Amino acid sequence: MTTADHQISRHWDHAEATLKALRERGLRPTPELYHVWFVYYAEENPEILRVIDAVQASGEDLAEDTLLQLYYRYIFDRQAADFLQRGMEDFSELVESSDECLTTAHTGLKDYGVLLGRSLETLKDHKTVSPVISEVLEKTDAMQKTVEGLHQRLDRYLGKVERLQRELEETRERSYTDGLTRVSNRMYFEEQLNQLVAEHDQAKKPEPFCVMIVDLDQFKAVNDRFGHRIGDEILVLIASMLKANIKGRDVVARYGGDEFAILLPQTPLSDAMVLANDMSKRIADREIKAKQSGISFGQMTISIGVAEYVAKEGGAKLIDRADSALYRAKKEGRNRNYAA
Repeated sequence: MTTADHQISRHWDHAEATLKALRERGLRPTPELYHVWFVYYAEENPEILRVIDAVQASGEDLAEDTLLQLYYRYIFDRQAADFLQRGMEDFSELVESSDECLTTAHTGLKDYGVLLGRSLETLKDHKTVSPVISEVLEKTDAMQKTVEGLHQRLDRYLGKVERLQRELEETRERSYTDGLTRVSNRMYFEEQLNQLVAEHDQAKKPEPFCVMIVDLDQFKAVNDRFGHRIGDEILVLIASMLKANIKGRDVVARYGGDEFAILLPQTPLSDAMVLANDMSKRIADREIKAKQSGISFGQMTISIGVAEYVAKEGGAKLIDRADSALYRAKKEGRNRNYAA
C-alpha cells in the first residue's frame, strides 16, 4: 500500500469511528460534532484528546454543549481566523490601491491648479476668458478638497484594517499554539511538515530535513505519583527546554499527551542525532522542581526517534519511521536516541 493509499485508509477509519461515536452516544451528526470527534480520533489536537479522555474516564456522558465548546475553542477559531485574514488582506490591498490612485489624482489636480493659476495671470486682461478660467480654478480647488477628504477617510480605514489584521494574526497564532506548554500544536506541525515535504519533492536540489519524535520516560508513573498538576509543570518545563535548543525554521510541537515532535529543516540525519543527544543530556542533567514549593522530583529523561526525509515518501511515512525508532529506544531501556 502506498503512502497516499495509507492516508486515505486512515481517514476512512477515522470517519467510521466518528460516525460510530455519534451514533452510540445518541448525538446529532452535525458538522460541528462530527468535526470534533474526527479530530479526536485523528489525534490532531492534544487539548481535545485530553478533555474527551478525561470525561470518558470519569464515566460521565459527553454532552453536546461540551463538544460544541471544544469545536468553537479549538477548531472554529482557526478556520474563522484564516477566512477573515484572507478577506482583510484583500480589502487592505483594495484600500491601498485606492489610496495610491487618490494620491496620484491629488498630485495631478494640484499641478493642474498651478497651471490654471498661471494661465489666469496671463489671461487676466481678457475679460471674456478670465471668468472661465476663474470658474475652472474654483472647481479644481473644490475637487482637490474632495480628494483630500477621501484620502483622509481611506487612511483611517487602512488603520482599522491593519489593527484587525494584527488581532486576527494573534487569533491565528493562538489556534496554532498548545494551550498548556505554549509550543506549537500538532496541527501547526503537520502543516509545516507538509509544506517541507512539498518543497523537497519539487526542488531540483532538495535540502535534507529531519523529524524527531520525543517521549518522556515513565511519565505516567510521575502523574500517578505526584498528580496531574505536577505532571503539567514538568511538561511545560520540558517543552521550554526543547524549544531552547532549536533555531530558525525549526518547530517544536506537542504531538500527544507526553509526546513532542520536532521539525528540523536544512538538517541532515547526522546533525539531528547530535542535537538529539545534546537535548537528552541537558534534560537528564536538570533537576525537576515544583515551581511554587520548590520540592524536587529528581531527574527526568527522554527517548527520541529520528528520521531523515526520503524523496517522495510523504510525511506520514516519515513520521512512522521516526515512531519506529522511538519504539526501539523505549524497548531497549529508554533514555536513548535512535535513527530510523
